[in-house]
Amino acid sequence: MDGISVYSEDTRTTLVPNEFIDYYMPRANGTFVKVYLYLLRCLSAPEAGFGISVIADALEETEKDILRALRYWEREKVLSLTWGEADEIRGIKLNRLSRPDTVTGSADVSARCAVQTAGQAFVSDTDKAASLSEKKNTPAKIPEYSPAQLEAFADCQDTKWLLHAAEGYLERMLKPTDVQLLFFLHDELHFSNELILHLYEYCVSRGKKAPSYILKVALSWHEDGIDTAEKAEERSLQFDSCFTAVNRAFALNRAPGISERRFLNRWSSFGFSSDIIEEACSRALLSTSHPDFKYADKILERWHQNNVHTMSDVKKLDEAHNARIPQGQAVGVRRADNNRFNSFPQRDYSGNDLTDLENALLARPASR
Repeated sequence: MDGISVYSEDTRTTLVPNEFIDYYMPRANGTFVKVYLYLLRCLSAPEAGFGISVIADALEETEKDILRALRYWEREKVLSLTWGEADEIRGIKLNRLSRPDTVTGSADVSARCAVQTAGQAFVSDTDKAASLSEKKNTPAKIPEYSPAQLEAFADCQDTKWLLHAAEGYLERMLKPTDVQLLFFLHDELHFSNELILHLYEYCVSRGKKAPSYILKVALSWHEDGIDTAEKAEERSLQFDSCFTAVNRAFALNRAPGISERRFLNRWSSFGFSSDIIEEACSRALLSTSHPDFKYADKILERWHQNNVHTMSDVKKLDEAHNARIPQGQAVGVRRADNNRFNSFPQRDYSGNDLTDLENALLARPASR
């Protein structure tokens, strides 16, 4: 319906800049808009003091949400904050608004959800250029994305079903940290939707739903060059078989630690079968009497250097090693350590010496 007129019979109004409605409001979430409108309302009563807690109570939001909104509008240069010595906000100045240089009109601001091609980010050109200029390497933790970026990501048809599928794996509604993680996987690591779903399936199947755990697995895959669901599945099968073999040989019955997981990833990269890994761990346990990952790693590294692929290769390598040992030398027997009981020279008796000694003892008359 065209030609609708808008008017009000109430003159007690709060003026909102047109630039805010045209350019800034479409990019912000509802809470941020509420905070800015409330600040405009407070301009009509400048003598009334208020604080973050007052705004939070009036808008029924948390104080963290209010602070997050103020920082967002400060980054957008909608307002300026004055900070006190104790890192508390002492003043808020609403700036004069103008059309941002990054948009050509309100229609361009609203149309932020075009389907992206593979490897492209769901961010504006300005945000993308800033991200590339600040750091080219993969960050160690998830950056703090703006609400506008996350909303554009969540509203796109290409990723709506991805978020819905992630909710199904987690069996709950997505939290802001979950959306941040999904955005990071898709935008920063360039994981495909299929790979992200396989990642969640892999973690949830192991009883791990925390975003921190999912992030660690994702970074590990990214460092190892895993960029498809097929590669991830192959890696998962190798790691699982390796993990089972180590637990069976060392009788651990627990999840591996961080340093132990590095050994498992290394052994999986060697391409060893589970029986070879189990054999190496069993030998390490027999030699050290405790689960020794470093000892087992030396064994497996030597086998890898000698192109060992099957248990028959291990047997041939053992035979070649035993062939180099002099005849008559015991194998696998540890040499006795010198101490006060055996540090003196030992005598060697032949069979004839023992027979003569026995005859001499028998010929000696019995003592009365």
